Amino acid sequence: MVFFLVSTAFSGLSLAESSKDCFNAVYIPPHKITQRTFDEIVHYATLTPVNAVVLHVKSPKGRLLWPSENTIAVQLGVGANHSGLEKHVARLKKDNIRTIAKLDVFADHQLAGAMPDLSVIDSSSGTPWTDANDLHWANPSDSRVWDYNIALSKELARMGFDEIQFDYVRFPSDGDLSIISYPNTLPGFSKSDCIESFLKKAHDELKPLGVAISADVFGLTAWKTDDFGVGQVLEKMAPHLDVICPMFYPSHFPSGFLGKQSPGEFPEMIMEASMRSMMNRTDKPVRPWIQGFWYRPQQIVAQIDGIENASGNSWSIWSPTGRYGLSYQAMADRSGVCLSKPKFYPGVTDLVSENDRSIRGHSAVVNYTNFKMGFSILSLEASENGKRSRYSSPAAILATLEEGIMDSILKKRAIPFNPDAEPYTKRKLLSDLLCSDLGKDARRMRPGPIYIDWSQDCTFSAKGIPQARLDKYTQELQGATEKEPATVSSPEAINIASISENIFGVSSNPVINPTISILSR
Repeated sequence: MVFFLVSTAFSGLSLAESSKDCFNAVYIPPHKITQRTFDEIVHYATLTPVNAVVLHVKSPKGRLLWPSENTIAVQLGVGANHSGLEKHVARLKKDNIRTIAKLDVFADHQLAGAMPDLSVIDSSSGTPWTDANDLHWANPSDSRVWDYNIALSKELARMGFDEIQFDYVRFPSDGDLSIISYPNTLPGFSKSDCIESFLKKAHDELKPLGVAISADVFGLTAWKTDDFGVGQVLEKMAPHLDVICPMFYPSHFPSGFLGKQSPGEFPEMIMEASMRSMMNRTDKPVRPWIQGFWYRPQQIVAQIDGIENASGNSWSIWSPTGRYGLSYQAMADRSGVCLSKPKFYPGVTDLVSENDRSIRGHSAVVNYTNFKMGFSILSLEASENGKRSRYSSPAAILATLEEGIMDSILKKRAIPFNPDAEPYTKRKLLSDLLCSDLGKDARRMRPGPIYIDWSQDCTFSAKGIPQARLDKYTQELQGATEKEPATVSSPEAINIASISENIFGVSSNPVINPTISILSR
């Protein structure tokens, strides 16, 4: 359940007003590709110019955020076992958010390490070369590496992405470059020829699938006509791209650039001059990266002003953490919009009028919550017929609690936390709290009623459960077993009181008689 506090005030460039060729994006790192992140983006898209996201789906380590069927990816084991990526893409597109898949191409630690014949080679040892970050690189000169990345891009295009954005589409720039060897390089082929050939092949094979193609390039590409050692020459790359994405981070330009001792202190000037320099050399759309890290809102605003001064209308903001509070504030300040924070879930005060709720596993009630009286009774669930229950850990049963209840417990117990944090962060805190209250290691816990009065002291307990409340849980438990009776290989009838005493080492109310069949673990 997601609730938004949405302002009706639109000012400046909003999603509804933007043209089909104007895209303003935020970068989302792999660990932030979650429902919570996209709820936030959809909310702020109603208040700011943001109407696109760049999802980092292939990292320099070569890991993929989707379960690829590509033969090499399967052989390397780099694909995700489970992924909600396709679901996230569909959701974003439904909300008119452009979806851009960012693939790191030639920085590919897994591919180069596992398949040395496809790697950049250390000529002194004959083994895969490593850069300054201890990463192996795939060989930009090898067409088999091109084919691998193009094949992955095709999977993403079929998944529904609107655009494929290539990053690390260059030769290495950091580390001991003097010992590098590039096997299989065609005679007479320069580095820029290799990059151009890869992009041409990618364009020819991907365009029939209906996706746009873009590439990240160093900021100096706007100012240099040679490849400055990495193979990026604007005039060779641009014909095969729909969008060019230069990294014009002001703080990254060298001292003395444009006569400034500290270029990072002049974000508007650096951005405007760089945009003009690049746009004078190509008629392809330029969507620069804005520096969203280290800077305050006014410096982020200055970069957007610089882009618009140069007649640019698209940009992407980069923050390696994936947090954009300051960037959203910058956009709001610039357009005069009053930001409202998204409300992702109902608070505990919004829940008190809800009816009782039970969540059942295959043979047990893992969560009975009485909202009006303000308590919950939880229980782990045992395996059945050798099949492990999804509710076999404290974190799993705590995940069944409403997030507003989680917040209330953490606040009352004075546990420091960020209310906007991902739910799994809160579950970890609550799991530690539960184990501490019960004096049990999470791995040694077994099924049994765990009580918490989240309207009062918010202490987890396996004993002293008020009789009337335990009766309610028992009624739910009986209903669960009548509807879906458990099947056991070695059945034994255990009443609820004995479960609590046997498994948690404490005595619960001994007057409870109903029985259930449950497997010991």
